[in-house]
Amino acid sequence: VGTCGISAILITGKNGHVLIDGGTQAGADVVAANVQSLGFFLADIKVLLHSHEHFDHVAGLAKLQRLSGAKLFASPEAAPVLRTGVASAADPQADMHDAFPAAKVDGYIYEGHPVVLGELKLSPISTPGHTPGALSWQWRACENDRCLDLVYADSLSPISNDHYRFS
Repeated sequence: VGTCGISAILITGKNGHVLIDGGTQAGADVVAANVQSLGFFLADIKVLLHSHEHFDHVAGLAKLQRLSGAKLFASPEAAPVLRTGVASAADPQADMHDAFPAAKVDGYIYEGHPVVLGELKLSPISTPGHTPGALSWQWRACENDRCLDLVYADSLSPISNDHYRFS
């Protein structure tokens, strides 16, 4: 349900839906329209998650949170960025972009502790590198007798700024 070139993943369930990422600030409207065009209601999104805390993936979360009433959960490293809209000093893109709208972080995500919503169970995988708080996600999706194990893998590239180099 994302925008052109930026993923936003809607995982649907009988007890509500999970949305991973919300696009840019302007992209939130596109994500919302895409969810609705598939026949789903924004109010049925109960949980918001993130991949990594760069503006092009999370700047739309504050608006989507207001539109849906969903709870936002974040890794401890990403939470301050989502709460303030300002990139962490440890982020290779720190000071490269304007601040984005702050969202309310309702809880923390820790590797080994899945996010559960009804029959949905998403396991976070800490994948720092592109940002300090980056997460990949793994879950099982079943339809009738067919089940698939899915992974939404975040970028592992630490290179996101021409001046950034490993220390």
